[in-house]
Amino acid sequence: MISTDDFEISNTTFRYRRDEFPLSKIKNARLKSNTMKDHSLKLFLMGAIVSSIVWVIFPEGFGRFMAPIAFVLGVIMTIFTIKKYELQVEFEHNDETGVQWVSVAGSSKAESKTIFEKQVDAVKQAII
Repeated sequence: MISTDDFEISNTTFRYRRDEFPLSKIKNARLKSNTMKDHSLKLFLMGAIVSSIVWVIFPEGFGRFMAPIAFVLGVIMTIFTIKKYELQVEFEHNDETGVQWVSVAGSSKAESKTIFEKQVDAVKQAII
């Protein structure tokens, strides 16, 4: 269960449990409510990634048999990581990656949505 004690904002960092983000690298924050489209895309992509790994390891006949099974296993494993709400920060990386939205925390509980909304407001106040 996520609580407000899991988050801390100091003069220089935003912390969620053990993860720390320098405030100087955070450009924005948001609460993302994932839709069925988001969940479906994540399930498909993870299934395709796991399946393609099997194809790379076993490109011959065994891969033709195992790739569909790997796809289904990838989808099933991903089902357990799906979250309805995500607290995200727009983070500027040090390398050529540039600015990206990074998920800091996720939860499917309605109580967490309220906590995430408060943290979004707190992060936005800290980076101004």
